[in-house]
Amino acid sequence: MNEIFLYDRKPFNRNGLNLWIAYPGIYNFGMSALGFLTVFEIFDRDENINAERIFSDTKTTITDIRNLDVLLFSFSFELDFLMIFKILEKYKIPFYAKDRDEKYPIIGGGGPVLTANPEPYAKMFDYIDLGDAENKTNKITDTIRKNKGKTKKDILIELSKLEGVYIPGHSYFDKAKGMTDINGNVYTVKKSTDKLKEICVTTPILTENSYFSNTYIIEIARGCPQRCAFCNTSHINTPYRICNTEIIKQRINTGLKYTNKIAFLGAAICSHPDIENLCEYIALKVNTNNNIKLSISSLRADGISEKMAKALVKCGQRHATVALEAGSERLRKVINKNLTKEKFKQNIKILRESGFKGVKIYAMIGLPTETQEDIEEFIKFTKEIKNENKGFDISVSFSSFVPKAHTPFQFVEKENTKSLEKKYEFLQKEMHKIGIKINTSSAKWDYIQALFSRGGRELFDFAVDVYKAGGNITAFKSVMKEYEKTRKIKSFDDIALNSIPYDNINPWDFIQMPLSKEDLIKKCKSLLS
Repeated sequence: MNEIFLYDRKPFNRNGLNLWIAYPGIYNFGMSALGFLTVFEIFDRDENINAERIFSDTKTTITDIRNLDVLLFSFSFELDFLMIFKILEKYKIPFYAKDRDEKYPIIGGGGPVLTANPEPYAKMFDYIDLGDAENKTNKITDTIRKNKGKTKKDILIELSKLEGVYIPGHSYFDKAKGMTDINGNVYTVKKSTDKLKEICVTTPILTENSYFSNTYIIEIARGCPQRCAFCNTSHINTPYRICNTEIIKQRINTGLKYTNKIAFLGAAICSHPDIENLCEYIALKVNTNNNIKLSISSLRADGISEKMAKALVKCGQRHATVALEAGSERLRKVINKNLTKEKFKQNIKILRESGFKGVKIYAMIGLPTETQEDIEEFIKFTKEIKNENKGFDISVSFSSFVPKAHTPFQFVEKENTKSLEKKYEFLQKEMHKIGIKINTSSAKWDYIQALFSRGGRELFDFAVDVYKAGGNITAFKSVMKEYEKTRKIKSFDDIALNSIPYDNINPWDFIQMPLSKEDLIKKCKSLLS
């Protein structure tokens, strides 16, 4: 695989815990997933664990599943369950936890989707890791290892004592009472939150065969202080945390020993107080090594400075992605994005004059309270930007609003697919007139995403049947129709589209987040008033 390990690996331990950590996708993508690789590194450094990475397109060293102790899945997107089913099926492992006896490994999962709302997938896992994993991963595997030889039931009882570990088999959801344990008592789990300042997560394995080929990724911040009302990432990663600047510089120097490609990762990179300093730190090294490349996934539209832009250009970055979200200031205020037209234009100008060749603007449609006037104002605004930046490559990427658990807008309704597709058609036509290329998400798949964002355990049987029917959009439609016809699920629209009363008890309410449900209700009411 032409892999370079940037840490010391431990030798195979005949008596160690045999563990697979699986990425629900191909090797090329998985080897660019920093969270997945970080957890693998923790396992691989542990002399008591024999860890192996599993991808949808790779083979394994263990041929008899009875020799495997633990199988863990990374879960980053709602539809990852389709590939997880494929991997389980490949190794003849039952999808339902209740169908797996002692000859099967303990199966766990972690990642942002499961942290936000694990319930649609709860019947699949023996345990679920909620929240940050860095300081908790070893505690979980140590507990399993020390109790090896005991029954799964006994091991899961021990795991349930750890903060941030959720045992679905120990609970059930009651619409009147919420999540309860087997004795009928209220069941809650606190999401774990790691201190990031001294951790500074970085790429542990480099390979030219990853999507970001030979790129050393540094997570310089986690979460986002802006907290847009629709953004799941900023709310489940509260509070916003940054890495220590000097440690980041040390990591940069380490990365440059192995590769010339450095990338900064974070939902709010521009909010790091030393982002200018860090960009210039790498730019200065270009004077002695002209091949150094620095890339930043996205820039905050009101956080771009001339120094930072010029440093990025010096390091080879020529295009940027900036989020405008909505065309009118009224609608941006509704979603809690405090960005003026003047500030946005000013930052586009900075990018152009600093040597950038173009920018991709990220936007959303179907946001709460959105009107046709808001959409037309977006078109008008992008036309102004284009006219003021002649020769600058401007494109727009649209997605539709999806209500997410643990955000202020988890309560609001989602616009239906037909209406969204009409808006996309209008945007395609009007943006073409002004010479701006756009791409749009699939409104149909966004509906499925919303369904699993706000659904409960009733969706797992549905998910299994969809997978068996082919896992494509046609399969989703046909199985939905059958489920509603037989009343297995009364209405999928009720889950995916309809607003949720503030006093409703939701499947994900049992997870204790830094921001309480009462905080979210208060914020939602304030923004929509």
